[in-house]
Amino acid sequence: MDMQPPPTIMQFAQSEQPPEAPAEPAPIKVDVSKYIPESATAVTMIVTLNTPTGQALIYAEGHEKDATLFKGPRSIEEVKLDGPVVYVKLYGATSFDIQYTNYRQPY
Repeated sequence: MDMQPPPTIMQFAQSEQPPEAPAEPAPIKVDVSKYIPESATAVTMIVTLNTPTGQALIYAEGHEKDATLFKGPRSIEEVKLDGPVVYVKLYGATSFDIQYTNYRQPY
């Protein structure tokens, strides 16, 4: 009887990589100085998004942690200001429209 070595069992480990996180959207710069005085500290705005499930984060420069979330297709919220520019990050939407309804100024 011929003796043969037992068959070799080889296991190949697949490299498990975490699923790629969605890319962070680039902020869109919006100049509000045409509609809001530069001294304003906050503005109430109506944001309309092109998709019902889209969302937009709007914030003043340097205040990303204080961003205001707008949920589509249309919502109204207040955004804190620190100068004439805000930034918009779109999630699940490709376009937006802003209507400015009111603003606050320091006393």
